[in-house]
Amino acid sequence: MVNAKDIVNEFKKDLLSRTGKQTSTLYLSQIIALFLGVFTGIINTRVLGPEGYGILAFFLAITSFTVLFFRFGFFSASGLLIAQAKEERKERELTGASIIIAFLIGISYSFFILILSFFVDDIFHTNIGWILRYTSFMLIALPFTFLIPQVGRGMNKIERMSLFNVIPKVVYLLGALMLLKIIQIEPFHFILLSIFSTIVSVFVVMHSFHPLFNNIRENLKEIWKKNKEYGFHLYLGQIADQSTYQLDRIFITYFVNTTQLGFYSLAMTITAPMVGLSSALSMSLFKGFVDMEKIPKKVIYYNFLWLAACVAGLTIFGKFIVVLLFTEKFLPTVPLILPLALASFFQGMYQPYNMFLGAKGKGKWLRNISMTQSIFNIVGNLIFIYYWGAMGAAIASAIATFIAYTGHNYYYHKYFR
Repeated sequence: MVNAKDIVNEFKKDLLSRTGKQTSTLYLSQIIALFLGVFTGIINTRVLGPEGYGILAFFLAITSFTVLFFRFGFFSASGLLIAQAKEERKERELTGASIIIAFLIGISYSFFILILSFFVDDIFHTNIGWILRYTSFMLIALPFTFLIPQVGRGMNKIERMSLFNVIPKVVYLLGALMLLKIIQIEPFHFILLSIFSTIVSVFVVMHSFHPLFNNIRENLKEIWKKNKEYGFHLYLGQIADQSTYQLDRIFITYFVNTTQLGFYSLAMTITAPMVGLSSALSMSLFKGFVDMEKIPKKVIYYNFLWLAACVAGLTIFGKFIVVLLFTEKFLPTVPLILPLALASFFQGMYQPYNMFLGAKGKGKWLRNISMTQSIFNIVGNLIFIYYWGAMGAAIASAIATFIAYTGHNYYYHKYFR
């Protein structure tokens, strides 16, 4: 019979293992980034107010939504090839080839944003078109934010991903404090600062991988081949899933207003970090999953206990957190916390399954899961947001992530059959 002491000793052993240390390091960086994000959130909300913060939130929403389409599966293909590589030099060469691909994709994304800037105001009744035009050339860096996690988990250099979590927050916070002393802040200033922070972090972290630009043609061919059999299938699922999942922000702006989007984004900021530990654990195991026969049961158990505790804590203390950090002006955020916490619960639960199936090259299965989820994302967001606004978006997110969890569980068991 297993007693409590044995359980504690087993937990300590897991925590001190390489995977445990990597998970702790990555999640600690997310916690640090969270606290830094809280401070920047306080500055953003108090300096800009609900209306100005809504403009900032909409810019981030429109760019984070559109950039999802500018991956084409190449980064996922690169990540899997790097994980399968047996020599460090080969990993670095594949990283160099991936950087070239990311830069070309970044240029195409920059032109897309420039064109979009002439139409966005008429569609959403906003005034950010001029901001998109001025910042379009800087947004070349955005596609790199998808490449870095793939390279980090492929090389199993989780500490580099930890840097990528912290650096942009530090740069943004320091920059915001400096701006407050020298100019009258407008949303445009914080938008510029946000992009600059991303550029700095991308440059520092990509350089830390020590990419090699040798055998470019050979490595590009390998990535192209892996993309056709794995990456592009995964990409189709990702754009169907993630783009429709982020439609909530677009629909809230369209059906309601940017102020309600600000409340919704703040609730997402509060609840989303609970997925961080699940994601960190899964990423730390990605390279190991290539050779594992199945996911260790204790990974599933630890993940469940963490996520359940987070849901309970946010439900109890959500109002206190909002009032303490963001003032009573943002109280409409509070009712959105529970449904978004449930959405994060299911999203966290399927992270180990997602990484395992990805490490096994099951791009078509992951595509099928994402396609199924995307159907509800579109229908659910359209109907729920139209009738219930931001609360409808939160409920739709919870249901959509539950559907995704069910799909991952089904295909994981199918793998053994």
